[in-house]
Amino acid sequence: MKDTASGLIAVDRTVRVLQAVSRTERPHLAEVARQAGLNEATALRYLTTLAGLGFVEKVDGRHYRLGWEVFRLGQRALLDHVPRDAIRPVVEDLVAAYNETVNFAWRKDDAVVLIDVAEGNRAVKKVSDVGQIDPWHASALGKALMSTMTDDAWHDLVGTGPLPRFTPHTITSLDRLAAEIERARTDGYAVDHEEADEDLTCIAAPVPAPTGPSHYAISVSFLTHRLDESTIGDVGARVRDAADRIATRLY
Repeated sequence: MKDTASGLIAVDRTVRVLQAVSRTERPHLAEVARQAGLNEATALRYLTTLAGLGFVEKVDGRHYRLGWEVFRLGQRALLDHVPRDAIRPVVEDLVAAYNETVNFAWRKDDAVVLIDVAEGNRAVKKVSDVGQIDPWHASALGKALMSTMTDDAWHDLVGTGPLPRFTPHTITSLDRLAAEIERARTDGYAVDHEEADEDLTCIAAPVPAPTGPSHYAISVSFLTHRLDESTIGDVGARVRDAADRIATRLY
């Protein structure tokens, strides 16, 4: 029993150290120890072991960041949730059509998580990362997913407001967000007009689920100057059709 208890303590401390490293950009030893609830000598032992296994990296001799092994395992975990055979041909069709970044997202609990990204070959483009979490209220993907929920459900996700502002164009009012969601329900797609990132317009559609709210959504991210306002409807229809194609492959 003693060995089991000490093993569980070690696992708990390991997780707390990794979480502490992830919460702050390049924390130093004292910060990791404080956030993990350990003394510095104990935190250093765990950090040294984790660094040797590739889960943590030491930067400039005194700071820490998550290592490649965490990224590799995270990628493997996300791949288990990516219906790749079903979505990749559709994603690549959208990349071919617009030569822009196409994102595929999954609702993981209360987060919008990118689980597949395909980029065009333009020199300047939107760069997204697998595992990236998008804001519900300020991303086309988030609004597309919320458009398939009941009003009570999406209100529970975003809270009572005011909503966080990321750019001068971010919608921070619940009334305005409700209008956006209603528009997305009518159109079958949602638009992010530079609400999460300046100079970036995204158009997303939810992948219809057999019952209940959507679990997946797909988007195309345009640098705003490369998207004519008059063509947003056409792009939205194409993204909506892509989402429908994915649904037939998934379900």
